[in-house]
Amino acid sequence: MHATYITLTVLLAVLFALTGATKALHTTTARKNATHLGISTPLSRLIGIAELAAVIGLLAGIVVTPLATVTAAAICLLMIGAAGSHLKARDSAQAVAPAAITTLAATALLILSLTV
Repeated sequence: MHATYITLTVLLAVLFALTGATKALHTTTARKNATHLGISTPLSRLIGIAELAAVIGLLAGIVVTPLATVTAAAICLLMIGAAGSHLKARDSAQAVAPAAITTLAATALLILSLTV
């Protein structure tokens, strides 16, 4: 089970490093997505910074398990917000799916962190 915990942690960390950097640097893709979702530039960048903070929390959580628990819970909330933003923008299920899948992965990590 520890291997699953580490693997899921690293995969989520890589995902959030990529998406967080994109938003924090406010790339063209991030600008288009923010505009589509009706999110301001400062909020988009703040979300990116939160995602980068999640990377730190996830990786540090490998050593400090309670940090992994808190970070996984925060990711769940962040991804529920993302799914809600896509639903508000009337996006298709295909556009909502990444946030939903990431929520499930973070929930799995949350459960694993409570049992490690």
